Amino acid sequence: MSSNTSPLNTVKIPYPNAIYSWYVVVVLLMAYILAFVDREIIAQLVPGIKQTLQINDTQMSLLMGGAFAIFYTFFGLMIAWFADRGNRRWLLLAGILFWSFMTMLCGLATTFPLLFLARVGVGAGECTLNPCALSIIKDYFPPDRIGRAIGLYTAGVSSGGGLAFIIGGSVYPKLQAAGAVQWPLVGTVEPWQQMFFWVGLPGFFIALLMLTIREPARREFLESGIQATASSFTNTIQYLFARWQAFFVLFFALSGLAIMAYGIGFWIPEFLRRTYNLSPQELGYWLQIRGIVSIICGLIGVVSGGWLCDILSRKYDDAYVRVCLASFCIMAIGYCGFVLMPTPTLAILFLIPASIGAAAPTAAGAAAVVAIAPATMRSQCIAIYYFILNAVGFFIGPVSVASLTDYFFRDELMLRYSMFIVAATVSVVCTLLLMYCRPHFRKAAQEAKLLTL
Repeated sequence: MSSNTSPLNTVKIPYPNAIYSWYVVVVLLMAYILAFVDREIIAQLVPGIKQTLQINDTQMSLLMGGAFAIFYTFFGLMIAWFADRGNRRWLLLAGILFWSFMTMLCGLATTFPLLFLARVGVGAGECTLNPCALSIIKDYFPPDRIGRAIGLYTAGVSSGGGLAFIIGGSVYPKLQAAGAVQWPLVGTVEPWQQMFFWVGLPGFFIALLMLTIREPARREFLESGIQATASSFTNTIQYLFARWQAFFVLFFALSGLAIMAYGIGFWIPEFLRRTYNLSPQELGYWLQIRGIVSIICGLIGVVSGGWLCDILSRKYDDAYVRVCLASFCIMAIGYCGFVLMPTPTLAILFLIPASIGAAAPTAAGAAAVVAIAPATMRSQCIAIYYFILNAVGFFIGPVSVASLTDYFFRDELMLRYSMFIVAATVSVVCTLLLMYCRPHFRKAAQEAKLLTL
């Protein structure tokens, strides 16, 4: 408890109307879905981009991961600093407009450097999302419902990724069949460039919906009587390093999710095409099936993960880590198994446990950070969490798979074994990190409870 606060000046602020609070989560969920469609649609366009720009798998992996991550990871820390001080709604609205515009700008790129810069811009806009959205949700819901609220919000990961597969599988083959078109003021536009235009447009509608969200009061400041002044970035870093076994070990363990999503997930379309020698129409069919599996199983994962967090947190201080551990075991079976299957049908079946197991920790991990981060530095802690998650996931994930394929196996058809090596290594290392983190997280959770008394 702060020295300038006492139980006598503590007041309880009622939470907003439950229906409106859930409406806010739905709007934020729509923004998260859009974000994942815009960042992941590029995985459906690999052959076209490689042919137009004359690049290899490693360069392609930089467009999928490294370019997006440069500003998404580093700029996100500064955005979080503003989010802890200013109006989170306006900040997020500006971010949605910017990343949607940059997604459309990807469709104008005609060289590798130009597409790289446009992808950097997409990441710069999307870095506003999680620090603002998770901080807003925290102020709309009581502690016994925060897991479910964050669980629904993080359904945007699987839903957005799944929708990207469905869009890519249903729309892109038609654009490929029609070929390049002539657009006024733009000129010749290839099918892969057209896709970037179409997926970027809905962002302007989502930005309008953000105007219907009210900036919530920073509840813990009002209830405690502490002035709403955010911690400096230096103080936040010092706080995290003093408790590194709880925070940083958790962050690096959960970065395995990002490696799976961006290292394995980004290469699934090419895995299906290369391994099973699929035509564009056949590939489109299986991508749509993959998208449906991702959405349904992702929803099951985040809802069950959030629900388990709320239930187990009543009994265990390390409930969030327990949920993550169980989920990682399920995810490992799915991701390590699907790349070895002899048919696309069996591969998709193994993606069911992979999708459920990967989705649950997205809810549990975010809720874990929110649970142990002090109010004065919560957005910054969230940003640092996603900074590590995405720096590791984007920079290591796609490149690790591509490098094994290009420089170790030296054969595009060996992509499946590159994916298996990465999935197996990540599963083992991250499970061990979570096991080490558990007792330290438990201590940090107990400390967080004392600070709110």
